[in-house]
Amino acid sequence: MKKILLATIITISSYATSLIQAEEESLVKSVLPKTKIVKVTHSQIDGLYKAYLGNGNIIYVYPYKRIIFFGELYTNTGLNLTARDKEKWSNEVVKNQLKNLNVKELIKDSFELKFGKGSKRYAFVIFTDPECPFCRKVDKFLQDKKVNATFYVNYMPLYFHKNAKKWALQILSSKDKKSAIEQIEKTNKDINITITQQVKDKLKNTQNLAKKLGIRGTPTLFVIDLKNKKVVVDIIKGANIPKIQNWITKDKNEK
Repeated sequence: MKKILLATIITISSYATSLIQAEEESLVKSVLPKTKIVKVTHSQIDGLYKAYLGNGNIIYVYPYKRIIFFGELYTNTGLNLTARDKEKWSNEVVKNQLKNLNVKELIKDSFELKFGKGSKRYAFVIFTDPECPFCRKVDKFLQDKKVNATFYVNYMPLYFHKNAKKWALQILSSKDKKSAIEQIEKTNKDINITITQQVKDKLKNTQNLAKKLGIRGTPTLFVIDLKNKKVVVDIIKGANIPKIQNWITKDKNEK
């Protein structure tokens, strides 16, 4: 009888907790009705909630006063609680994204760009913008370090870069795309070349793919395992040179 009573109490308690959590989540989401919030949890401050976004970011919401806080929380010892939570959440988001990625779709409209001897096992699919300074940082690293790596390039011109789209089309239309990239980055001037409808369609396809994948910034890189049925094993957001170098080193050490 005691066991049955205890089980009943636990069930009722769990149900009540679920109702409270659902109510809190609904309250937080009502403050940001146009923002897709994946989950809601309590923050380290009473009454302040953490709203987890699909892009790996976390924002704070105080729903009772309908206040949104964009910032970071620290302990008195200097520990950045926000950075810790964001790293953990970002890793979780990436892990979930990896399950649903299709390599064939990622490289369908890309072009292959080899540096040195190319990759042995770990290659990269990159969504990039020819006018993006962070993308150029990655390019400079690849050119200066004389690494061995294979990249499958998809262009995703950002709307606030006025030359990005036309430069992307010019590079896609060039026979020697690596030289075209280097020329534009060095001179910041157009290449005199004919742009075909086929090239325009290809760029549109990669832009649509980026939108479908929820990519908002460049560069965004997907690391693919060429030997393991071309599966995606990592996602790199931004010009994270150390992380790119780690995968290139790992590829170099492959036997």
